[in-house]
Amino acid sequence: MTSSPLGPWRAFKRALKPRLLALHGAYVRRFRAFGDAELLQALRDLGIRAGDSVMLHSGFGGPHGYRGTIEQLTDVFLAAVGPAGHLLMVSLPYRSSSLQYLQQGRRFDVRRTPSMMGLVSEYFRRRPGVLRSLHPTHPVLALGPQAQHIVAGHEDCLHPCGPGTPFERLVERDGVVAFFDVPFATFTFFHHLEHLVHEHLPFPLYTDEPFVVPVVDQEGRTRTVTTHVFAPEAIRRRRFEHLEQALRQRGLIRGRRVGNTVVEAVRVREVVACVEQMRRAGHFFYDLTETPHHQHEGQAGR
Repeated sequence: MTSSPLGPWRAFKRALKPRLLALHGAYVRRFRAFGDAELLQALRDLGIRAGDSVMLHSGFGGPHGYRGTIEQLTDVFLAAVGPAGHLLMVSLPYRSSSLQYLQQGRRFDVRRTPSMMGLVSEYFRRRPGVLRSLHPTHPVLALGPQAQHIVAGHEDCLHPCGPGTPFERLVERDGVVAFFDVPFATFTFFHHLEHLVHEHLPFPLYTDEPFVVPVVDQEGRTRTVTTHVFAPEAIRRRRFEHLEQALRQRGLIRGRRVGNTVVEAVRVREVVACVEQMRRAGHFFYDLTETPHHQHEGQAGR
């Protein structure tokens, strides 16, 4: 029996890959590295100012080029917003969908349930002074002088990213969503935009009946939160790229390269205005046909 010539080639590629990654990492550390001052200047170039409220999506893996630690990275964003500003992050306790998460019957403990949104989010959750909203599917972390107001009452909201939630309060504060070394598709604020247009959709955005979910609050008491979750049909029909394309065409997503990292930012009020313009024109970020499609990646499953 003759062996395939592809076998040795595949083995060679597997052996070569770690070496190439190591060489690339060494190149980034030598020629594309950057520190706090360069990152802070990039944030200023993107329009982030003292007093802003910033919701950060971030990655901290691979050769991003930043010389500091996760804590130091967070410190730079805190320095950008200053003592009067606020830093927010999402801390979803799952990587699948909110529906699948609740169907598993896991109990959300606002004090102990880890964030599954990356290392930066999880480290931030553990940082002294950070508050976390009491919602089992879309909890938000906040640090700043008005953090309590930002996260308060999330547990009383029937729609996880709708009225009364930290996402709406980000709009009220003329907030910014920032992206560090992650794609724009990590834009969790997308779900607030979905709520703004859901009454104009020919299919339901949410499940017919809400879930009554047991949670553990900051004092260790068990209580329940009643919340809708996103319906499977809405998840299947999402076309996030339609929204991203519209925002980029209008120049609303601002980006800067610093070292080996792309940092982007967008003002949420500008995004809301764009979505309203799209709605008036009959443009939505969904497939409105009857043909079923497979679920997209990114925010599609949450």
